Formats: sequence, structure tokens, C-alpha cells
Amino acid sequence: MALSTTERLDLVAHSEVVGTFISKSRIFLLFLAPFCILLAVNSTAPFRETVLVAVLGASGLLTAVVLWLNWRYKVFALSLFWFLVAFLEVLSHDQPSSHTLLGWVFTHAFAGALAYYGYRVWMLARGYSVTNSNGFRDEKNQFDKWKRLLNRPNEPNVAEFSAGDFSTGYWTYRILNTGAFWVVAQFKRGSNKLKSCHVYDLSCVTFTRSSSGKWQITIIPKSGRTKSFDEVEMPSSFPIPNQVL
Repeated sequence: MALSTTERLDLVAHSEVVGTFISKSRIFLLFLAPFCILLAVNSTAPFRETVLVAVLGASGLLTAVVLWLNWRYKVFALSLFWFLVAFLEVLSHDQPSSHTLLGWVFTHAFAGALAYYGYRVWMLARGYSVTNSNGFRDEKNQFDKWKRLLNRPNEPNVAEFSAGDFSTGYWTYRILNTGAFWVVAQFKRGSNKLKSCHVYDLSCVTFTRSSSGKWQITIIPKSGRTKSFDEVEMPSSFPIPNQVL
């Protein structure tokens, strides 16, 4: 099914967040791989366990190298690494096979969690590979322009506000009015690294003025969960279409 213009731009926005995920994964693997290789070299454990640790270290190092490449399929390598880790975790069990379903579930729960994580990374890899193809070049160029604006919160078409609490984390949000779309980006407070970013049609974001003079921002995506921010102070220069007073 063909994607709409908004869906294509939103897919590109989401793939930008994957860039931060790739950077963190590279750092993690560059610490994990040498540690595992060192353990395997100096191991006094049984042969099978030593081999499993060596395989983990070698595959982690290879995956880290792939993630440094300018290759649109590289995130698939990371997904395969986590599937391999799940498989190695299953092989590492020395205890006798469980005779009950509950016992089997408890024994392999961690492997299941690793496999699920590998599946989540696989889904990220699909979007990343698609949006880094030549077919999305125009959308990427457009989003790069928007990202430069989002990194300058003093722009007249950009509004910045904070939200969150101790349990959810403290975040900075920036919303950009492009004239045809809304771009909503989430950053860790005090950082310009994207946590999430979405592109919405103009009709999906509403602004309602409260009695305090501040605004309630409501995001109603065509698919997904509605999000609302209360008592947001918007700069007077920010263009708010169809204001609800």
C-alpha cells in the first residue's frame, strides 16, 4: 500500500531517532566484545562455555564494525546479533530439560526477552533501510531542513516546552509549524539528541487556550495513542492556526 506524504515524512523522522540508537549500540558493543574475547582467551571454564563466550565476543565486534559503515542495511546486523545472543543463552543451560511447561518458560524467559528485543530492532532496521534508499531522498532533504530549525528553538516557527516527571523522565519538546505539517520532537532535557520525532497533518494537533492564558496541546494521530500537554506557555510569535479560545 502506498504511503501518504505525511506517512513518508513521519517514517523519515522516526529513522532519524534510529541514528542515536545506532551510536549507543556501537559504544555498548565496543565495550562488550573485547571483554568477552578476553574472558574466552583466559577462560578456565568448560570448553562449550568458552566457545559460546568467544562467539559472543567475535560477533559483537563484527556487528560494531558493521554499524560504523555507511550502509542502509546495517541495523539488520544488530538485530541478528541479538537473535544470536538469545540462541547462545539457550545453549548455555546445563541443567536437565524441564518436565513442565512452567519450568520451561522460567528456564528460557530471558532468551525469549532477547529474541523479542531482536524482533523490535528488526522492525527499526526495516524502516531505516527504506528511508535511507534513493526513493526517500526528497523526504530526507526536507526533514534535514526541519531538523536544523528544531535545533534552533528561538526560531519564530518553533516552540519549546518541558514536560514529564520523576516516573516518566524529564523531557524537552519542540514543535515546528512548517505551514503544511506539524513536526513534534522529543529530547532528553538539556540535550539535542532526539528521543522521538513525528510528523503530523495540521488537523492532528490542536491548541486550546485555558483560563490561565496558557495552552493545552493535544495530539491526535491517525493511528496510535492520543497525547496531551497541559498549561504550556507558547511564545506570542508562534503561529497557531485555528485557535480555540
